[in-house]
Amino acid sequence: MSNDINSKSFYELLQRGDEASFTLLFNTFNLPLCSYAYRIVNNYDVAGEIVHTTFCKFWDNRKKIVITDSLKSYLYRSVYNNCISYLREQKQYKKYVDLGLTDLFFNRIVQDPHAELKLIDSENRKIILDAINQLPDKCKEVFIKCKIEGKSYTKVAEELSISIKTVENQMSSALKKLRQKLDWLLLMLMPL
Repeated sequence: MSNDINSKSFYELLQRGDEASFTLLFNTFNLPLCSYAYRIVNNYDVAGEIVHTTFCKFWDNRKKIVITDSLKSYLYRSVYNNCISYLREQKQYKKYVDLGLTDLFFNRIVQDPHAELKLIDSENRKIILDAINQLPDKCKEVFIKCKIEGKSYTKVAEELSISIKTVENQMSSALKKLRQKLDWLLLMLMPL
């Protein structure tokens, strides 16, 4: 059995139903995922149940699941989705939005290029860069000039021969699209 959880052979063992591989996966990620889920739902019992359910669903559907990034990313994304489903059912997700918590982390991580250095690993940087690259061309160009290159709206408007209002509109659109795409990642990166 391959002990490298990121290897293709390890994932193939999981798909074939190798219980020792699943036990290794569970032992490696159970506590970090419970901690992560707790930071979202703020309840230890619920967090543990969500993670347990996530592992059970993973095991039950292991033959059909396609992992495009890594097992770690897949598990965190699954736990995040299950936490949000729980919060929506409890009508608490609105509280997070009302308090602006998603915006706080969005501002700290995506809008501040220096915060990129603090990301957990290169996978997260790749996810953010992919999301930026999927923006419409004009939004992407304005976002990169304003947030990555650090130019003022006035300077960007001059360089692109557009109005400041257009720069503001493009930035607003870019930030909205990125916030929607990266919501799960931003909560994953929340500090304890």
